[in-house]
Amino acid sequence: MDTFIPLQVSNEFRDKYYEFFYELSKEAFEAAKNASGAGRFMTKKQCCEFIGISFGHLQKLERLGLPVIELEGKVLVDREDVVKFMNKYKS
Repeated sequence: MDTFIPLQVSNEFRDKYYEFFYELSKEAFEAAKNASGAGRFMTKKQCCEFIGISFGHLQKLERLGLPVIELEGKVLVDREDVVKFMNKYKS
């Protein structure tokens, strides 16, 4: 049996409580994102996984204008560019 006990607190306490848990949640999500390798810049393989497409299809998107970054032999894709590019084709 669940019991609910009402607790009255000041608005200042409530606001600080929410702010504390909001910041704690942000830190936890950021840590999880970093641990998963989901940074802003991705390899082509990570980009394919992000969008859910094959490597061949990614090459077609590049020919359609998806920007890539070539830096000292490494090719990266900016996550923000991918989202902008894909949004152009939304119907």
